[in-house]
Amino acid sequence: MCMDVKPVDVDEDVRKQFTNEREFAVREHMLQWIRTEASKLGFNIVIGRSDKGYDRRYTFVTLRCKRSGKYANHIRKLKRNDTDSRRYECPFKLCGYLMVNTTWRFNVIFGRHNHDMCYKLVDHPIARRLKPEEKEIVFVMLLKMVQPKNILRTLKRNRPQNVSYIKQVYIVCGRKNKEIRGPRTKIQQLLKLLEDNHYISR
Repeated sequence: MCMDVKPVDVDEDVRKQFTNEREFAVREHMLQWIRTEASKLGFNIVIGRSDKGYDRRYTFVTLRCKRSGKYANHIRKLKRNDTDSRRYECPFKLCGYLMVNTTWRFNVIFGRHNHDMCYKLVDHPIARRLKPEEKEIVFVMLLKMVQPKNILRTLKRNRPQNVSYIKQVYIVCGRKNKEIRGPRTKIQQLLKLLEDNHYISR
């Protein structure tokens, strides 16, 4: 699953790496800080549960290791016998909560892992995701008709830690094109562009 694996003692608590008394203005800033620290240690963070505080409940978000949970066998056998699952029932857990002054903080509920860490998170889908600012760069370069391979080269030059593939660039380009097109079909969008640019079409 990993490019390079480093063993970790299951009794080692990584709570100290996530000790932070800061208060974050928005939830995304808190999530970004936690994900950055997790990447340094060699694992990924996913959202386990989230509540926006409806029905007089507290606003919170629980964060788990990517390898938490257990693979569930379905009626249709979609998984081959010679493959392994990413899920390893990892007990690592964080909880972020919204305070009265509308800032976010988090606590470590359980700070231990039961699996090995990775030096490089190349094979992890979450690590390959583009950051919001990188998606904006892709959008700007897309409007300038820059080729996807050159867009990816620019992203990796700006952030050497970027492990994204060309597929992530194509996904962002497809989503942006869909936003520009709106409710029109591809053919309707083509006819609109021909009309806007004063082409003769029949």
